[in-house]
Amino acid sequence: MLPTPVIRVAHLTKRYGAQVIIDDLSFEVAQGETLVLLGPSGCGKTTLLKTLNRLIEPDGGTIEINGRDVRQQRPEELRRGIGYVIQQVGLLPHYTVADNVAVVPRLLGRPPAETAIRTTELLERLHLPAAHFGPLLPAQLSGGQQQRVGLARALAADPPVVLLDEPFGALDPITRAAVRCDFRELDELRRKTVVLVTHDVTEAFELADRIMLLNNGKIQQLGPPRELLLHPANDFVRSFFQAERLALQLRVLTLGEVAPFLVPAEKTSPADAPTLPLSASVQEAVALLSETGLASLYLAGTSQPVTLGQLLAAFGRALG
Repeated sequence: MLPTPVIRVAHLTKRYGAQVIIDDLSFEVAQGETLVLLGPSGCGKTTLLKTLNRLIEPDGGTIEINGRDVRQQRPEELRRGIGYVIQQVGLLPHYTVADNVAVVPRLLGRPPAETAIRTTELLERLHLPAAHFGPLLPAQLSGGQQQRVGLARALAADPPVVLLDEPFGALDPITRAAVRCDFRELDELRRKTVVLVTHDVTEAFELADRIMLLNNGKIQQLGPPRELLLHPANDFVRSFFQAERLALQLRVLTLGEVAPFLVPAEKTSPADAPTLPLSASVQEAVALLSETGLASLYLAGTSQPVTLGQLLAAFGRALG
């Protein structure tokens, strides 16, 4: 049985004067799914995101969240039930970290004790111990810490839908990778319907269950990351990923897919050499061998060691 759609968008349009920003878009987002909106600047991805919580009103079409038309709700009530994180974070500067996280639960009338427990739990899960960070002001935090607080605030009322507009875009690469890892591993987000805007292709492939690639307000392709990469629907999709194609192929192809192309070599390997499951990506195996200096590793269910050279050769053959 297919997952239940939480978001349904039908024939959505938005214009600014004569310029069409969103051009007759229809799609659904399932419960627990992360949909990433990707595309060049000006393609309509941020406008589309903001129509979901009525920060921007569309000119036509319908948006339903949990079966209810968003226009049947007052905007402020709608937004209290949707987590929202932006690149600039938007923390209240004169509120402490704990008070920033607790804003929405308090607006919803949640009991203070329950809100305090929830705030502490979220800060701890995002590596911001509440005893230390809770009393601080946003100005006392680094950019990465502020972004974590913004994510905690978006999750504090346990909304079923979370919208993120380039949430990691202002961070340096190292901090960005760390916060992205926290995002990916946060159990609570796995239960939520997430729509995320990014211009970072690697980020999209790392976080998305499906990617919607947009151009000129139209959907060019909508599907799992590997589908867009390996089976592009048109020339635009193909060219959009061209510059990073090799790195993305390493990410999406699994060891199970390249294993049939391995050419055995007469080599031995220590019994304690690591074993990777066939579901692991080629990138994971390459990174393990490169970073540790190990000569080889085993694929699950096999007794023949695989070297870095063998692995890369098999990868090339798998791509044809």
